[in-house]
Amino acid sequence: MESERMYGDKGEVPDGEYLLPIGKAHIAREGTDVTIVSFNKMMKVALAAAEELAKEGISAEVIDLRTIRPMDHETIIRSVMKTSRIVVVDENWPFGSVASEIAFRVQKDAFDHLMRPAARQSKADTPLPFAPAPIEASLPSVSRTVRAVKECMYLVK
Repeated sequence: MESERMYGDKGEVPDGEYLLPIGKAHIAREGTDVTIVSFNKMMKVALAAAEELAKEGISAEVIDLRTIRPMDHETIIRSVMKTSRIVVVDENWPFGSVASEIAFRVQKDAFDHLMRPAARQSKADTPLPFAPAPIEASLPSVSRTVRAVKECMYLVK
């Protein structure tokens, strides 16, 4: 449940008691063109992709789920109703993943608001390799997330 890759991460820590509400997502970046949903260490990929997209004039709203059960479907649906597009970045296998649950719920509850089907950026559907280069190739990346967003925006095929 913890990521060894995040051991060296540094960031601001609030003074005093700091509590996060269970089941309440956080809009990490406001946007209008596409919703990117993620959690845990894939938030780095989602936020970096949003930065790259902003350089090209694409405004991505990034949602940090924080918790996956309970999941804040309301925040996701509200965002999709605003942007009409969604890409879910999840480092799990695509079959039976958090991303597949989010895609299902969005298409169930916000179908009429979608310009395109929900897109997923997941780990390759293969066993996780041992060597660093194949591991990187099998996990979601900033460049693949940017491409998925552009596909949702009809900017690439």
